[in-house]
Amino acid sequence: MTETAAAPLLEVSDLRVEFGNPRHGDVASVLNGVSYQVSAGETLAVLGESGSGKSVTAQTVMGILDTPPGRITGGSVRFKGEELLGADPERRRLLRGESMAMIFQDALSALNPVYTVGAQIAEQFRFRRGMSRKDAMVKAAELLDLVKIPNAAQRVREYPHQFSGGMRQRAMIAMSLALDPELLIADEPTTALDVTVQAQIMELLDELCRERTMGMILITHDLGVVAEVADRIAVMYAGRIVEEADAASLYAHPAHPYTRGLMASVPRLDGGGGQLDPIPGLPPSLSAIPPGCPFHPRCAHAEDRCRSELPSLRALDDPDATGDDHRAACHFAERFVGASPEEVLTP
Repeated sequence: MTETAAAPLLEVSDLRVEFGNPRHGDVASVLNGVSYQVSAGETLAVLGESGSGKSVTAQTVMGILDTPPGRITGGSVRFKGEELLGADPERRRLLRGESMAMIFQDALSALNPVYTVGAQIAEQFRFRRGMSRKDAMVKAAELLDLVKIPNAAQRVREYPHQFSGGMRQRAMIAMSLALDPELLIADEPTTALDVTVQAQIMELLDELCRERTMGMILITHDLGVVAEVADRIAVMYAGRIVEEADAASLYAHPAHPYTRGLMASVPRLDGGGGQLDPIPGLPPSLSAIPPGCPFHPRCAHAEDRCRSELPSLRALDDPDATGDDHRAACHFAERFVGASPEEVLTP
């Protein structure tokens, strides 16, 4: 983990996104006021079940969610103080790759199967830096070597199908780092990889961020993946951030029942076997989010207030957190800080 800079590199404030056609009354509220910050050299992990809005937030930040059926209805995205929402499309295009880059979760689909891996990396140097084809391929080989692909000078001329899953993901990382971005968004970078390769990929990303002082947003649903690399963690549910804290505080004192449920559903080596303890029920439909706290239909501790009043994301008195860095959107969060998982999961 790294020391973070004081000034935020990226500021997302009250971001709201809808999918669908309002004229037909078929609208899904995908993001419902998402706010977070990332500083240079800091890794923010964004956790949550599928459909919670993690990837949509990242796509909005990158400027690749500007056309129907997605519609940005409010909020702000500022990169180094510059407002990106509503900015000139050419300006957004120049920022992509140069200042911010994204690693997509399915490397095989993201890479073009009819071009060599090296050619796809070299393309950025040719069109953004004006390099010759030969020089660009040399740079591509250097990047493959940087991400620890063996025999990079030879493999740069191979096609994606000739790479293993872990090597394709490393190639995607090399492509995203080509133009030295200041912000890296990694969307489920270890999907479909075995646990050994997962650890290698996460170690590589952490090492590169420290060496380059990059800010990183790590999107995942796996708490175990981020335990060693995240500086801060934001937990999303139904298009909202329901808890945010530095990694140590969140793991030591999770204050939202949803966060507790995610932790309890992870298999443990000291658990003695038996069945897992999953969160009951399913996430709500984003076109019909229940009133009050969106998590209340699945929460064992829901009371009448939870069913009618939306809890705000507020600072908690956490002895291990710095200042007001630990925040949770639960009416009874103070009750759960420091409680055991069993005390939260059972009424």
